[in-house]
Parts: sequence; structure tokens; C-alpha cells
Amino acid sequence: MTPQATIEIDPEDLVYVQGFATPPSPKFRPFHAIASAVKLILNKDDTRQVFEVVSALSKDSSRRLFERFVSTPYGRRVAEGEVRLEEILGDFASLRKLPEGSFGKAYVDFMDEAGFTPQGLIDAAEEAGVGMKEYPELDAFRRVFTHLEVSHDLWHVITGYSRDPLGEICNLVFTRRQTGNPGLRLIVFMGLSAIKLERWSMPVLKAARQAAEMGERVDFLLQHDVEALLARPLAEVRAELGFIEPTVYNAIPYADKHSVLRPKVKATQSEREQTKGFAQAA
Repeated sequence: MTPQATIEIDPEDLVYVQGFATPPSPKFRPFHAIASAVKLILNKDDTRQVFEVVSALSKDSSRRLFERFVSTPYGRRVAEGEVRLEEILGDFASLRKLPEGSFGKAYVDFMDEAGFTPQGLIDAAEEAGVGMKEYPELDAFRRVFTHLEVSHDLWHVITGYSRDPLGEICNLVFTRRQTGNPGLRLIVFMGLSAIKLERWSMPVLKAARQAAEMGERVDFLLQHDVEALLARPLAEVRAELGFIEPTVYNAIPYADKHSVLRPKVKATQSEREQTKGFAQAA
């Protein structure tokens, strides 16, 4: 995830990686991260808080991830603007035409069920001040992290973790293993602790360990051409890339997973998108 753009960036502070400009490492703000993590626990759909936590704790991890990604052929295409995943995943009409059982069809069904769009994640990042649109020299850096931002729901589908609180945490465990961002560790710790306080008997730690194992087994998911995978059967893609079935998570009853960490505040991602849609329609 990208550092905040609310502070001014001196061109002399830019760090060049593989020929692309990257911003200076953001200021380490642990207390801000803790406050944002608490807000997220109170409402798992307040996606902005994920970006707040990650930005506050990322240090130079964003640059390391950027360098790893743009060192791959696909990552360089993303950085240069040849691939815009937000447009590919936002074309719901095309995705709905894909065969049943395909990765792309499973993704759009997942999004339709929740009433979400990729733009909702981009908006959440903008709310957290991580867009950096005022710095055109950082366009490549921004494109890479927009790619990562809109991958979040796609990774829900390929990992098999749903939108319930434990599913969100397990998806973040997987993401942490794939991206190396330290901010996700705080969210995971606080989320697992909060669930344990509510439902001690739920095997959340075993589920999280299995998500971590999945993240270790899959070889850097970001390097793969998403558009090329979407039309293929989801089961085939998962097997080819080394995913394992989240058996511990799947064995927990649906009602139990959805009964913990019930939202205690409003303004979820879906509500924000609906409000925005109504305003545009008016």
C-alpha cells in the first residue's frame, strides 16, 4: 500500500527503483495505526482503516514490494500503464459472460453479492490519502498500488475466504505473507484477539495458520497475468498456483463466522458506494 500523500514530497527525496520514481518512506505512526485498527475491528467494512494502518506502519516495505513487482515482466507492464486491473475487474458486463466455474465469473458473482465494485477500494485508498495524484512523477508507483488495492477482493475469491470477519482476517494473513507489509500484522493480531474474546472455542488461530501456509506456498501471486487467468476454471488456477483448501475455515459453521465482530458503527464500503451511486443518479 502506498504512503500518505498529505505531506509534501520534495523531488529531491524521490527514490528511483528500476527507473521509476518512488516516494520517501512514510513516517512511522504506531498510535495512529492502533486507533485505525480499532475502528476497523468495530466495522470490518470500513476499508479505509486498512489503508490507514498499512500506511502508518509500512516504513520502506512499499518500496521493497514495488521493486519486487516491477522486476517481473507483468509488474513492469502494470507500472508502465499497459495493464489497468481496475478497468479489467470493473467490466462486470464482460465478466458475467464468462463460463460458470471460471475465475472471472466467480469474482463478479462475489462482487455482485456484496454490491461492491473495484472503485470502492480505490475510493477508500483516496480517503486515506494514499492516491498521490498530485505527483505525476509517481504515476508508475500509484498504478502498481492501485493494482494491489483492487486485487483484495480477487484474492478473497482465489483463497476461498469470504467476507465474514474471520474470512477478512485470513485474507489479510495471506496478503501479509505475499506482500510483507508489517501493518497487516497489527490488524490480524487485533482481529483474532477480538474474535477470541467473543467466541473462545472458534479455531481462529488454526485458520490463520493455514492462511499463512497458503501464503507461503503460493509463489508471489502478483507476478501472474490476471486477465489471462480470469477465463480459466477457478479450480484449475488454484491447483496450478499451489493454493490449498482452507479446510479449517470451511469447517466453521457459516452462522458462527458471521456472528462475531458485528459492525458497531455505520458507513460501510457498500453504504458509501450506494450513497455515491444515488448522488450520481440525482
